[in-house]
Amino acid sequence: LITDSRAVQNGLWYAHFNGQWIQRQIEMHPNKTPVLLVAGRDDLHMCEIPLDQTGLTRKKGAEILETEFETVWLHLGGAPMQKWRP
Repeated sequence: LITDSRAVQNGLWYAHFNGQWIQRQIEMHPNKTPVLLVAGRDDLHMCEIPLDQTGLTRKKGAEILETEFETVWLHLGGAPMQKWRP
């Protein structure tokens, strides 16, 4: 599940969920360098709330296509996704 939450004031937050947990996360704020986070490497800086507790699955318009997330991720300099192992 790929989500896009525009609830972050003055910025955007994107999350690529693998099951209940975030695999990749993007944070973008005006006049700041985008932050790209990857599970297993950046765990201390990532959202730790499981998908079912975020409310995103019930929020209309929160879900985006995987290709949309990947386009933003690659555009911001993120490495192509490799197979994720929990």
